[in-house]
Amino acid sequence: MVHELLRLKQKDPKKVIGLMSGTSVDGIDACLAEISGSGIYTKAKILAFGTYPYHESVRKIIVESCNPETSSVDRICQLNFYLGKLFADAAGSIAKKAQIPIAEIDLIGSHGQTVCHLPGLIVKRNSEKSTAKPVRPLFCEMQYIPSTLQIGEPSVIAQETGVTTVADFRPADMAAGGQGAPLISYVDFILFRDKETGRALQNIGGIANVTFLPPGCSPEEVIAFDTGPGNMLIDCLIERITNNASHFDEGGKFAAKGKINDTLLAVLLSHPYLSKQPPKTTGREEFGKCFADKLYYDAMGLGIEHVDLIATVTAFTAHTIAMSYRRWILSQYNLSEVILSGGGTHNTTLIKFLTQYLEPSVKIHTTGTFRIAPDAKEALAFAILANETVSGNSNNIPNATGAKKPVIMGKIVSGKNAF
Repeated sequence: MVHELLRLKQKDPKKVIGLMSGTSVDGIDACLAEISGSGIYTKAKILAFGTYPYHESVRKIIVESCNPETSSVDRICQLNFYLGKLFADAAGSIAKKAQIPIAEIDLIGSHGQTVCHLPGLIVKRNSEKSTAKPVRPLFCEMQYIPSTLQIGEPSVIAQETGVTTVADFRPADMAAGGQGAPLISYVDFILFRDKETGRALQNIGGIANVTFLPPGCSPEEVIAFDTGPGNMLIDCLIERITNNASHFDEGGKFAAKGKINDTLLAVLLSHPYLSKQPPKTTGREEFGKCFADKLYYDAMGLGIEHVDLIATVTAFTAHTIAMSYRRWILSQYNLSEVILSGGGTHNTTLIKFLTQYLEPSVKIHTTGTFRIAPDAKEALAFAILANETVSGNSNNIPNATGAKKPVIMGKIVSGKNAF
């Protein structure tokens, strides 16, 4: 194993596969990249990208496993290994797409699938200040232990592919007192910092997160946090409205037919998470199915039409992004451009709202401007994070996550080709 790590550290460039499955639970994103250098000298070239959708039955099991009321220890245990096999299959498929034998892949970086993320916050039972379902504490004290769980067993990935695999990135940051998110801020700093321009890297996945890079910034000056829900609320409500016939608002067409309900929007914008000071992170536990179900019943009780509800929650996501900029970024810095990535970039209604809510001087474009497909960015990020891990470099941003110090994130599992 030591010899393999030395080989990987010294090899330049490397062919690295990044694997990602997000809170939207759409499928597995796989990105094969050629990565040279490390740290601030990192260069990455995407060789192939693909998304491998989950079968509907698998998606249903994953979603149920994220809910304490419908999950169980034995189900999560089995799903961990089953997803490991699916992640390995995705790695093999993306190598095949690039016409590169899997034996020639040097490294795999896998985020896995988050089933529970409890960052460093104290949650009281029956709290009226949170719309999330109360979290059961481990002991009798009225608080829970900060923790996180991503599944998709890396030992299975490594054995199935024969490729050394780095996975389970979040726990190292949380062990150092961080919230285990956002992880992508380190990669944003490496790839997108600029001497002259203040840039916001805005990812809109299930949850929306931003990395702000002040002009000529150092890692200590990076600002990053989850702005709030991205596609998650929209997706949950579309599933309910269509009885699972659709899982998302394709192109924002449903929202485009509706009218924003200002009363409901004002209630949504009073959510306590939005006024919480960074570093902060959120997820399905706060803005998932429980929140969406309550929102749906409240909206129906007010006589709000389905299309108006979707328009309103779409505006809510856009507002939370713009409000976060005004509150936590624009009070200190000038913002020149917003660079978008993630599935939300395909929702034209969402992007239209965001454009309206931001200052006219702010340029909005996607990572495609930098030859990185918006859908591929997060998978690419885990390839880069894995490269940093085997290079022996710390790969978190303490200012973003709240960690006490920089740490090397990721657990390394040797593949059978490593010996």
